[in-house]
Amino acid sequence: MVLEGVLITPVDYRVTATGRPLLWMELEHLSCHEQPDPELRLEVRMPVLAVGALADRWRSLTPGCRLRVTGRLNQKRWVKDGKIRWGQMELVALEIDVFVKVDGAL
Repeated sequence: MVLEGVLITPVDYRVTATGRPLLWMELEHLSCHEQPDPELRLEVRMPVLAVGALADRWRSLTPGCRLRVTGRLNQKRWVKDGKIRWGQMELVALEIDVFVKVDGAL
């Protein structure tokens, strides 16, 4: 899956007790597709998780950066009362490309 959008939150960078770097961020994608009747507007906010060297490389990203994230979807789940409960979807990043900030700076 490929998602392009703007980083809307500061990154949350952490290192686990075993030394594994993790980075969480939230990406916002907005697009409009003209249809015969009426205009369709797509607005998506997606949490993104980067792990390892990818997390280390992009830990200094700031809100406003335009990104293209290639990865796979993951839906968090847990078991409660013997039943599987499903939570929020996230994009687990395999590759991150950075464009310019929305205001023109990088």
